[in-house]
Amino acid sequence: MRAILHGCVILLASLTSASACAAGEARVIRLAGPEAVAGAPAESCRPALTGQGGPVAWQVLLVHNRAALVEGSRVAVDNRFPLCIVDDVKASDVELSASFTPIAGKIDQAAGLIFRVADANNYYVARANALENNVNLYHVTNGVRRQIAGVDVSVPSGKTHQLAVRMEGNTIKVSLDGRALIEVADRTIQSPGAVGLWTKADSFTAFYELTIAVIRE
Repeated sequence: MRAILHGCVILLASLTSASACAAGEARVIRLAGPEAVAGAPAESCRPALTGQGGPVAWQVLLVHNRAALVEGSRVAVDNRFPLCIVDDVKASDVELSASFTPIAGKIDQAAGLIFRVADANNYYVARANALENNVNLYHVTNGVRRQIAGVDVSVPSGKTHQLAVRMEGNTIKVSLDGRALIEVADRTIQSPGAVGLWTKADSFTAFYELTIAVIRE
């Protein structure tokens, strides 16, 4: 996904700025650096919430000596899905990849990628879970999450992983650490939308980098 001729690449770590992303444009934005301020709020994606439990708290922290974005509210409510939406991206077909470390959480230790995001209650999400040791794909419509597919796979806590998803037409492919796990067709959400990050409940997950490649707006 690094060699992209058409699309946009955005690297998120210590989030300091935002940029538009459109098909036909190749761009890399590096947002981690020595100027990162621990505790600063996310600036390159917009906090949002599906479900319950009050405001979300995406912020920059130093994790394993790396600047990372974490959702730090850690509210122990099962029906709680904090989002961080990159509104500058609007795409029907897109390829996403995120590096992350699941660190803690009693209900969940989850990391997810959202795409075709209309709003906080309507989107697709591919997610890895270190407590359940699986990777699942869902669609969320009117705030209700329904599973499309899932695969049991080891997702060790405390280890950095790479979650990737590609949606082209109605086909969705999901991989973890370079291993293809899910390929399925789904027509539930047809409209172009934003992309972003997702987590659940009391998950304490460090996100280091998000790569976005727009295939078709």
